[in-house]
Amino acid sequence: MTVRAPYWDNPDKYEIATEVLSSAIRVLQAAGFEEREVLQLFGRVAQKRPRAPLWVDPLPKDQPTSA
Repeated sequence: MTVRAPYWDNPDKYEIATEVLSSAIRVLQAAGFEEREVLQLFGRVAQKRPRAPLWVDPLPKDQPTSA
């Protein structure tokens, strides 16, 4: 049996969020946004109304998908 590191079983959600947001900032900067614009975008997102949860049910395997 392979032993897993403790952070695999109990990940720190704030560390994960920090990495996700840091990556998003780098992507936006690579797309040409300046730091000031990135901060404005984050502020706009934070001010948006709460988002509803999303549930997705997989299609049955025998149902053809549309192309």
